[in-house]
Amino acid sequence: MTLDLPGRLLAERVTCALALACGPALEMMLARHPGSVAGTGLAVALVLLLCHWRGSRRRPCRLQVAPSGVSLVFDDPAGVPVPATGRRARVLGRTVLLHWHDRPGPGASQGTLWITPADLSGDALRALRVALVSGSAVSR
Repeated sequence: MTLDLPGRLLAERVTCALALACGPALEMMLARHPGSVAGTGLAVALVLLLCHWRGSRRRPCRLQVAPSGVSLVFDDPAGVPVPATGRRARVLGRTVLLHWHDRPGPGASQGTLWITPADLSGDALRALRVALVSGSAVSR
């Protein structure tokens, strides 16, 4: 079974919202301290957003669910499925946390996907959870 992922997962949207909220909150806190540099909070928020953007540039667009495990497919010319199961894949209630890396060793691209009911339909998410749990090496 192949599942298409949305353009942005709920976890990514929440991360961006928290980074944006961090800037004004830090600015208000620093305004109470004399001698603090104005604009520090906005700079921190910008750095957080840039780090998040850099980490999400290469993200999977589809999941392949098979009895042998779950693989991620990227929207690149190679289109080679990347395994996303293993000891760091987790089923957390009704959500799924997948950790992937495209090759072993240093310099490998890696990432984490937190897939929630807001990202996939209930049936698709249930099939993904069943495939992960039946694939065995998954923490609950």
